[in-house]
Amino acid sequence: MKIYIQPLSVNSHTVEILKKRLPEVFKAEVFVLPASEISLKCYNPSRKQYNSTCLLRSLPPIRVTLAVTGKDIYATGMNFVFGEAELGGARAILSVFRLSTADSKLYEERVVKEAVHEIGHVLGLKHCKNDCVMQFSNSVEDVDKKPISFCRVCASKIGFG
Repeated sequence: MKIYIQPLSVNSHTVEILKKRLPEVFKAEVFVLPASEISLKCYNPSRKQYNSTCLLRSLPPIRVTLAVTGKDIYATGMNFVFGEAELGGARAILSVFRLSTADSKLYEERVVKEAVHEIGHVLGLKHCKNDCVMQFSNSVEDVDKKPISFCRVCASKIGFG
């Protein structure tokens, strides 16, 4: 499997974390696409956030592409989201805006968990109730509580079992 990282207004340190850690999780080759600016057409000035669905659709449909941004994003009906993905599709987006912390190890774990979660959706996984990285996270505390790995059920669905 190949994973493409699309930096969208994000620091290079975050991209390097993903470039290093994603191959460990997915046994995949990871390629970093040239950085680009986030699309202003997806910005909602009244919310001071970017619409995640709009951003997702602006990505090239290269399977598996994970866009990563430092901007705050939201989906319709939600105050914010950590990310969004095309279920069984090609593209996902991750925002690290709300994952920040002074603890660099904790930041790395949060970023990797949410990246793995969004790529899991691209691979066809839905949210999971087990002790699994595919648990829905409504807050950064939820991100911290869940594991970085797939449960046996989810792992078997994507051929990791």
